[in-house]
Amino acid sequence: MKKIAVIGAGLTGATAAAKLVQQGFQVTVFDKGRSAGGRMSSKRTEQGYLDMGAQYFTARSDAFKQQVQQWLEAGQAEVWPCTTALLCNEDGVVSLKSSKDEQRRFIGVPSMQSPVKALLQDIALNTGCRIQKLSYQRQSWSLLSDEGKTYTGFDAVLLTLPPVQVQQLMAQSSLPEVFDTAANLLEPCWAVAMQAEASPAGDAIFCQHPKLRFISHQQYKSGRNCCYILHFNAAFSAEHLQQSADFWFAEATAVLRDELNIKQAIEPLVAHRWLYASQNDQITAPGCIALPDQQLWAGGDWSYGGRVENAYLAGLALAQAVIDSHNLVQESA
Repeated sequence: MKKIAVIGAGLTGATAAAKLVQQGFQVTVFDKGRSAGGRMSSKRTEQGYLDMGAQYFTARSDAFKQQVQQWLEAGQAEVWPCTTALLCNEDGVVSLKSSKDEQRRFIGVPSMQSPVKALLQDIALNTGCRIQKLSYQRQSWSLLSDEGKTYTGFDAVLLTLPPVQVQQLMAQSSLPEVFDTAANLLEPCWAVAMQAEASPAGDAIFCQHPKLRFISHQQYKSGRNCCYILHFNAAFSAEHLQQSADFWFAEATAVLRDELNIKQAIEPLVAHRWLYASQNDQITAPGCIALPDQQLWAGGDWSYGGRVENAYLAGLALAQAVIDSHNLVQESA
C-alpha cells in the first residue's frame, strides 16, 4: 500500500486525503494549526462560532455540487438564507442598498470547518505539527517537524499550503523553486468580529469601498454568535498589516457607526490577521504544481483562482495526479 503525506489540513488537503484513502492509499495529514479547516476555520466562543475566514461557499461544478449535496444530507452543511446588499463609498459618498440575487450560498454547520473535518474522519491527522524540512532519498520521503520529530517512509508528498509557505519549505529542503510570483498570489486580509444588537441591513454585504471587501452578519447561521464580521480589503490590510487589534476594532466601529448607521452599543470581539487570504486577480492562477519524478505535488484554491470550490477541485486534482502516477508505475512494472 502506498503511503502518502499531505501537508495542510484545509479543504484541499482534506479532499485529496479522502479520495486517496478511498482508492486504498495510506494517508497521513499534517497541519501546524490546532485543528483542521485552514481558511474555512471558525473561532469557538461561549456564544457560538465566529466565521473569521470563508463566510460561505457556492457550487458550480458537477463534482462540487455532488459533494455539497452529501454534506447537506449528512447535516454537515446547510443553505445560508442570507439577504444581500451593496455598500459603496466613493470619495466619501456612502450608499447602502439591497442587491438581491439568486445565488445559493452554503455554510458548514455548526461551523465552517465541519465539512473539512467530515472528510478527514478516520484519517490520521497530526495537528500542531509544522513540517520544516523534506528529504527524498531512495524514492522515499522523510518529513522533519520544527520540534525535531521525523516521519519517514512516504512514497509521495502533497503540499496544500499557501504558495509562500510552499516556496519556503522547498527552499529549506533544497528542492527546486516552483513559483515565479509566490509572494503575490495570495493577499492579506484583516477580519474583525463586532457585537451589535442592531438589525442588519443585509446578511451578506458586498463592498465597493476604499477599506472593505465584505461584511457578514451571522443571525441566520446555525451555531454562530449573532454578530457582524468585517473583512477589510487586501490593499488596506497590507497598508496596516502590523497594526494592533485595537486599531482594527476602531476601524470596524467607525464603519458600523458611520456607514451602517448603527446607534446601539458596539462591542469588539475578535480581530484576526490572515496573511494569505484572497486571490490576487492580477496574477494568472498557476494550476497545480507537479514534480512527478520526485513524487511531489502542490496545490490549493490558488491553483485555479481562489474560492472554496477551487480548493476542493485542487484536492481532487492532486489526488488524481498521485493515482495516475501510481498506475503508470504499476503498468511499467
